[in-house]
Amino acid sequence: MIFDVDGDGRQEVVVPCSSTRTVYCLDGSSGAVEWETDQGYCIDSPPAVADLDGDGDLEVVNGTFNGHVFCLDADSGTVQWDRPLGSGSYIQSCPNVCDFDGDDKLEVVVAQWLGDCRVYCLDGVSGDIEWYSDAPQDNMYHGGSFADLDGDGLPEISIGCYDSNVYLLNGEDGSTEWTFFTASYACGPTSIADFDADGDLDVFYSTGSGVGVVENGGTGLWSVGTGGSVFRGAGVTNIDGDTIPDVIYGTSSGMLFARRGSAGELLWEMDLQAHYGNTFDIDHAPITGDFDGDGSIDVFVVGGYGTSSSPQDNHGRAYMLSAGPGTGPGWPMFRHDPVRSGCFEGGGTGIGTAPEVNGGPRLSIHPNPCRESFFVSVSFETAAGELSVYDLSGRCVFRSGTLTAGGPAERLTVETEGMGTGIYVLRLEAGTGTCSSLLTVIR
Repeated sequence: MIFDVDGDGRQEVVVPCSSTRTVYCLDGSSGAVEWETDQGYCIDSPPAVADLDGDGDLEVVNGTFNGHVFCLDADSGTVQWDRPLGSGSYIQSCPNVCDFDGDDKLEVVVAQWLGDCRVYCLDGVSGDIEWYSDAPQDNMYHGGSFADLDGDGLPEISIGCYDSNVYLLNGEDGSTEWTFFTASYACGPTSIADFDADGDLDVFYSTGSGVGVVENGGTGLWSVGTGGSVFRGAGVTNIDGDTIPDVIYGTSSGMLFARRGSAGELLWEMDLQAHYGNTFDIDHAPITGDFDGDGSIDVFVVGGYGTSSSPQDNHGRAYMLSAGPGTGPGWPMFRHDPVRSGCFEGGGTGIGTAPEVNGGPRLSIHPNPCRESFFVSVSFETAAGELSVYDLSGRCVFRSGTLTAGGPAERLTVETEGMGTGIYVLRLEAGTGTCSSLLTVIR
């Protein structure tokens, strides 16, 4: 995880290390160790970052072998809580962090490998169990993705399982909304977007031999074979210039594919194993964005061969490729954002997008994505207004102060110093009216 976890305006790198059983926080510019916490168990779980206890400071949460979930103070690494969920299990999933039950407090959702094979929802402040689901009947390695798929105002969690099913669970109590059979073990993490442009969110899944999309109600939209496992899921982005999200994913056989999200048509494919000239397992999820500032979407992906038993034989390569003439936000990190929502739309992060009302405040952002700065045009007819920018943990990173009412649209320049790569929510408030929009920052 690359993120400003201690609020000093500089990026840190949070790295769980399985062999030393330790989570390290490194200074992003120098690599110096800022803190390290020995958790006592091996770690395969990618961390999530959020303000779990609402005190204005961030926490880091991750799972471990022997069934533990740890919450650490992000500034010091001090253990805030440690929740055991069964010593016969492994929490290798990335935690999902959101207000899943609408009580204005964050919860943490994780899944088990072995043990009871359950999905657990934990209280973000104490780590206490709020609910668990017994619906999955086999192991789950990766975590879920979440968004409000059924329009009830609360997020649902989609997760793939080795029993060859994708489950959609209600976030408030863990009850099963629907189950979709994939015909192969659903090993990869799911991703959420409106892939068919019908106004409803859908679920992308990946298995040991294929990928596909499930429509909002649990019906298959499309599926294709892959000729290899897609273990780390897909990066979701618009790469063909239309307004519909597409998917980019890599396989264990070294193939990189880009497909239209609407029906799965192939946009392009690349045999990176042939280009590399050696075994090239793409065991890392692609990330996407306009990394070179040319107005098109690029994709960054890493592959190769790696083993802990004979590390002298390990090898690999990183590739940066031009993906296509797409626009809009990319997929800037594994599982999209620091709370691991896996949701391209941003609506499942726990920070909603307020609707614009007639005569109410309006805002527009350019460029988006951005790097060093961006422009915001705001307008509203009555009352004074204020523009705020929040990261996905809910922390305010910019506040404009009072803006003048009426007249032509006011244009603000906002510097991104202190903002790391990620998705941010801009919220304009004027009187009783509000509007909001999403911004992508790429550093």
